Amino acid sequence: MEMRKQTFAQMEQKLHESWSSEEDSLFYYHPSEDRIVLSHALFWVMSQSLKGKIRQEKYLLLLRQYQEEMLDAYLQDTEDFPAMLHYCNIIYEYLPMILTATHDLRTEKDARKLAATTIVAAGFGGDMPEELANALLDDMDFFNNKVKCRKIEQMLPKLMKMVEGEMLSMELSRTLRKTTGNRDEKR
Repeated sequence: MEMRKQTFAQMEQKLHESWSSEEDSLFYYHPSEDRIVLSHALFWVMSQSLKGKIRQEKYLLLLRQYQEEMLDAYLQDTEDFPAMLHYCNIIYEYLPMILTATHDLRTEKDARKLAATTIVAAGFGGDMPEELANALLDDMDFFNNKVKCRKIEQMLPKLMKMVEGEMLSMELSRTLRKTTGNRDEKR
Protein backbone atom coordinates (compact mmCIF):
# COMPACT_ATOMS: atom_id res chain seq x y z
CA MET A 1 0.00 0.00 0.00
CA GLU A 2 2.84 2.38 0.87
CA MET A 3 4.55 1.60 -2.45
CA ARG A 4 1.38 2.55 -4.31
CA LYS A 5 1.18 5.87 -2.46
CA GLN A 6 4.80 6.65 -3.30
CA THR A 7 4.37 5.70 -6.96
CA PHE A 8 1.27 7.86 -7.34
CA ALA A 9 2.94 10.75 -5.52
CA GLN A 10 5.84 10.61 -8.00
CA MET A 11 3.44 10.38 -10.95
CA GLU A 12 1.47 13.35 -9.65
CA GLN A 13 4.62 15.43 -9.17
CA LYS A 14 5.74 14.72 -12.75
CA LEU A 15 2.26 15.48 -14.02
CA HIS A 16 2.21 18.88 -12.31
CA GLU A 17 5.70 19.63 -13.65
CA SER A 18 4.44 18.97 -17.18
CA TRP A 19 1.63 21.53 -16.86
CA SER A 20 2.24 25.21 -17.52
CA SER A 21 -0.55 25.89 -14.97
CA GLU A 22 -3.16 24.00 -12.93
CA GLU A 23 -5.66 24.95 -15.64
CA ASP A 24 -4.04 22.28 -17.84
CA SER A 25 -5.77 19.62 -15.72
CA LEU A 26 -8.66 17.87 -17.47
CA PHE A 27 -10.71 18.35 -14.29
CA TYR A 28 -9.73 21.94 -13.40
CA TYR A 29 -13.06 23.47 -14.42
CA HIS A 30 -15.29 20.77 -12.92
CA PRO A 31 -17.58 22.49 -10.41
CA SER A 32 -17.52 19.65 -7.86
CA GLU A 33 -16.04 16.30 -6.92
CA ASP A 34 -19.28 14.64 -8.04
CA ARG A 35 -18.71 15.95 -11.57
CA ILE A 36 -15.24 14.38 -11.60
CA VAL A 37 -16.78 11.08 -10.48
CA LEU A 38 -19.34 11.46 -13.28
CA SER A 39 -16.58 12.01 -15.86
CA HIS A 40 -14.94 8.78 -14.71
CA ALA A 41 -18.28 6.94 -14.89
CA LEU A 42 -18.84 8.27 -18.41
CA PHE A 43 -15.39 7.11 -19.51
CA TRP A 44 -15.80 3.76 -17.76
CA VAL A 45 -19.03 3.05 -19.65
CA MET A 46 -17.90 4.57 -22.96
CA SER A 47 -14.58 2.69 -23.05
CA GLN A 48 -16.34 -0.68 -22.76
CA SER A 49 -17.17 -0.44 -26.46
CA LEU A 50 -13.57 0.00 -27.63
CA LYS A 51 -12.33 -2.53 -30.14
CA GLY A 52 -8.99 -3.74 -31.39
CA LYS A 53 -5.63 -3.95 -29.67
CA ILE A 54 -6.18 -0.67 -27.83
CA ARG A 55 -8.78 -2.38 -25.64
CA GLN A 56 -6.05 -4.61 -24.15
CA GLU A 57 -3.52 -1.86 -23.40
CA LYS A 58 -2.32 -2.20 -19.80
CA TYR A 59 -2.77 1.47 -18.91
CA LEU A 60 -6.39 1.37 -20.09
CA LEU A 61 -7.08 -1.85 -18.19
CA LEU A 62 -5.48 -0.34 -15.07
CA LEU A 63 -7.52 2.85 -15.36
CA ARG A 64 -10.76 0.94 -15.87
CA GLN A 65 -10.00 -1.31 -12.88
CA TYR A 66 -9.30 1.70 -10.66
CA GLN A 67 -12.41 3.47 -11.95
CA GLU A 68 -14.61 0.49 -11.12
CA GLU A 69 -13.13 0.27 -7.62
CA MET A 70 -13.55 4.03 -7.16
CA LEU A 71 -17.17 3.97 -8.33
CA ASP A 72 -17.81 1.09 -5.95
CA ALA A 73 -16.25 3.09 -3.09
CA TYR A 74 -18.28 6.17 -4.11
CA LEU A 75 -21.55 4.25 -4.06
CA GLN A 76 -20.75 2.68 -0.70
CA ASP A 77 -19.29 5.92 0.70
CA THR A 78 -16.23 4.10 2.01
CA GLU A 79 -13.22 5.77 3.58
CA ASP A 80 -10.93 4.79 0.70
CA PHE A 81 -13.06 6.69 -1.86
CA PRO A 82 -10.98 9.94 -1.77
CA ALA A 83 -7.72 8.04 -2.35
CA MET A 84 -9.25 5.94 -5.15
CA LEU A 85 -10.62 9.05 -6.86
CA HIS A 86 -7.22 10.70 -6.55
CA TYR A 87 -5.49 7.70 -8.15
CA CYS A 88 -8.08 7.61 -10.96
CA ASN A 89 -7.52 11.30 -11.63
CA ILE A 90 -3.75 10.84 -11.93
CA ILE A 91 -4.04 7.87 -14.32
CA TYR A 92 -6.71 9.67 -16.36
CA GLU A 93 -4.56 12.81 -16.66
CA TYR A 94 -1.69 10.68 -17.98
CA LEU A 95 -3.82 8.90 -20.59
CA PRO A 96 -3.55 11.55 -23.36
CA MET A 97 0.23 11.75 -22.90
CA ILE A 98 0.59 7.96 -22.98
CA LEU A 99 -1.55 7.72 -26.10
CA THR A 100 0.43 10.43 -27.87
CA ALA A 101 3.74 8.80 -26.92
CA THR A 102 2.81 5.22 -27.77
CA HIS A 103 0.46 5.52 -30.76
CA ASP A 104 0.25 7.45 -34.00
CA LEU A 105 -3.11 9.16 -33.56
CA ARG A 106 -3.09 10.14 -37.24
CA THR A 107 -3.16 6.57 -38.48
CA GLU A 108 -4.46 4.51 -35.55
CA LYS A 109 -8.21 5.02 -35.44
CA ASP A 110 -8.73 3.00 -32.23
CA ALA A 111 -6.13 5.08 -30.37
CA ARG A 112 -7.65 8.29 -31.75
CA LYS A 113 -11.08 7.09 -30.59
CA LEU A 114 -9.73 6.45 -27.09
CA ALA A 115 -8.17 9.93 -27.02
CA ALA A 116 -11.46 11.47 -28.16
CA THR A 117 -13.39 9.43 -25.58
CA THR A 118 -11.07 10.76 -22.87
CA ILE A 119 -11.74 14.35 -23.93
CA VAL A 120 -15.51 13.91 -24.31
CA ALA A 121 -15.97 12.12 -20.98
CA ALA A 122 -13.96 14.72 -19.06
CA GLY A 123 -15.55 17.67 -20.83
CA PHE A 124 -19.16 16.50 -20.83
CA GLY A 125 -18.97 15.32 -17.21
CA GLY A 126 -17.98 18.82 -16.16
CA ASP A 127 -20.21 20.82 -18.51
CA MET A 128 -23.55 19.02 -18.63
CA PRO A 129 -26.64 20.60 -17.06
CA GLU A 130 -26.87 20.13 -13.28
CA GLU A 131 -30.19 18.29 -13.50
CA LEU A 132 -28.80 15.71 -15.94
CA ALA A 133 -25.62 15.28 -13.88
CA ASN A 134 -27.65 14.62 -10.74
CA ALA A 135 -29.90 12.15 -12.57
CA LEU A 136 -26.88 10.21 -13.88
CA LEU A 137 -25.18 10.17 -10.48
CA ASP A 138 -28.39 9.07 -8.77
CA ASP A 139 -28.84 6.27 -11.32
CA MET A 140 -25.48 4.62 -10.55
CA ASP A 141 -26.03 1.48 -8.53
CA PHE A 142 -25.08 -2.17 -8.15
CA PHE A 143 -26.49 -4.97 -10.24
CA ASN A 144 -25.24 -8.51 -9.56
CA ASN A 145 -22.48 -7.01 -7.38
CA LYS A 146 -21.20 -4.89 -10.29
CA VAL A 147 -21.42 -1.14 -10.70
CA LYS A 148 -24.09 -0.23 -13.26
CA CYS A 149 -24.82 3.10 -14.92
CA ARG A 150 -27.95 2.36 -16.97
CA LYS A 151 -28.76 5.97 -17.91
CA ILE A 152 -25.21 6.50 -19.16
CA GLU A 153 -25.51 3.26 -21.15
CA GLN A 154 -28.75 4.60 -22.69
CA MET A 155 -26.88 7.78 -23.67
CA LEU A 156 -24.12 5.86 -25.48
CA PRO A 157 -25.36 6.66 -29.02
CA LYS A 158 -25.33 10.40 -28.23
CA LEU A 159 -21.98 10.14 -26.43
CA MET A 160 -20.40 8.23 -29.31
CA LYS A 161 -21.62 10.91 -31.75
CA MET A 162 -19.75 13.40 -29.55
CA VAL A 163 -16.66 11.16 -29.76
CA GLU A 164 -16.97 11.05 -33.56
CA GLY A 165 -17.20 14.86 -33.57
CA GLU A 166 -14.09 15.11 -31.39
CA MET A 167 -12.23 12.71 -33.70
CA LEU A 168 -13.20 14.88 -36.67
CA SER A 169 -12.04 17.96 -34.78
CA MET A 170 -8.70 16.27 -34.06
CA GLU A 171 -8.32 15.42 -37.75
CA LEU A 172 -9.22 18.97 -38.85
CA SER A 173 -6.82 20.42 -36.33
CA ARG A 174 -4.02 18.18 -37.63
CA THR A 175 -4.86 19.10 -41.23
CA LEU A 176 -4.83 22.82 -40.40
CA ARG A 177 -1.45 22.53 -38.66
CA LYS A 178 -0.10 20.63 -41.67
CA THR A 179 -1.52 23.20 -44.13
CA THR A 180 -0.28 26.14 -42.08
CA GLY A 181 3.12 24.50 -41.74
CA ASN A 182 3.38 24.06 -45.51
CA ARG A 183 2.52 27.76 -46.07
CA ASP A 184 5.16 28.82 -43.56
CA GLU A 185 7.78 26.65 -45.31
CA LYS A 186 7.02 28.30 -48.69
CA ARG A 187 7.58 31.80 -47.33
